[in-house]
Amino acid sequence: MGRVNPSGVDELDVVAANIGDVRDPYPSYAQARRETPVASINHLGADVFMVYRFAEAEEVLGDSETFSSAVNGRWMRPFLGRTILEMDGMEHHTHRKLISHAFRRKVVQEWEDELIRPTADELIDRFAGRGRAELVREFAWEFPVRIIAKMVGVPQMDYAMWQQKAIELERSAVDWQGAKAASQELEVYFGPVVEERRREPREDVISMLAEAEIDGDKLDDELIQSFLRLLVPAGAGTTYRLIGSLALGLLQNPEQLQAVLADRSLVPAAVEEALRWEAPVQFAAREALRHVELGGLAVEAGTPVTVALGAANHDDARWPDPDRFDIGRVAQNHLAFADGEHCCLGAHLARLEAAVALNALLDRLHDVRLDPGGPEPYVVGFAFRSPTAVPVIFQGA
Repeated sequence: MGRVNPSGVDELDVVAANIGDVRDPYPSYAQARRETPVASINHLGADVFMVYRFAEAEEVLGDSETFSSAVNGRWMRPFLGRTILEMDGMEHHTHRKLISHAFRRKVVQEWEDELIRPTADELIDRFAGRGRAELVREFAWEFPVRIIAKMVGVPQMDYAMWQQKAIELERSAVDWQGAKAASQELEVYFGPVVEERRREPREDVISMLAEAEIDGDKLDDELIQSFLRLLVPAGAGTTYRLIGSLALGLLQNPEQLQAVLADRSLVPAAVEEALRWEAPVQFAAREALRHVELGGLAVEAGTPVTVALGAANHDDARWPDPDRFDIGRVAQNHLAFADGEHCCLGAHLARLEAAVALNALLDRLHDVRLDPGGPEPYVVGFAFRSPTAVPVIFQGA
């Protein structure tokens, strides 16, 4: 069993949710790109066409008329309900436009000074005077959870619950019953909250959803509940993984860390390289709507097609020496947030959180470096990837 921290979260679950103790999938991905850039395989119990090369991955994700997202409903609806992840066409466009209102750049930017930076400082306050910390569990794990929970409208006393349910929902592929139970608990939790926001709206996402209308009709409770359950893992898991990988990538490359310290305008490039280097979410599922040729293979209508985002982001035809973390790369589009119409709705928020987190850590922790006496830091995971730990020593500021 893992150690339970003061917030009540089993710390081993942070790593267990990565689904698979895979340290380095990239050599096998490189072989697949060379030999079978699109291959028929069994993936997490399902027969799919797996796409490993960037060109075909971009084609699949960018062509929603040929490759449908409805297949996501088969796997996710039982525990998330009906979400925009499985919607296509006008239905997807309408619901995405409605929901994206809460995550538009102007709104997110307003949160930076009011919520995001203060949250980073509050967490760093806990260990800044100690001279050492483990950044995954003491910072990256809690930071985005607190932010998205506050934006949604979850009381601070329930943050630990939100963290735990995020992990349980992410583990649906290996613990179906656990994910179902988490979904049901969240439905019970959010039910009265949604009713209250309908009566007395506040400045939060739940109120926005409760008041939203499509063609004059308000969203029903089922759609609101589904979106809120989706936000639990999506708003927490992706960003904590990104922050951990970003910190580790820089700390393992001290010359790049020094470059960022000297020139903070490099922070966005560092965030993008971390996303490319270790995409927090490794796969995106689609289904062919018609017969199509992909990577030299005939794909029939109705065939599930899964994009290996991590493999595509390490395509050496696009990025030289792709397995190396390098913030000096020429800027190019990667697929860490997928692409096309279903590109991650919270991508801007995740990028902003990662940039603020990095700047706050560099501002507060002087001479920060990996702790040679701490646990071994490495990235792990199959369906999701992030560091097991990022132990550091520093001089507090």
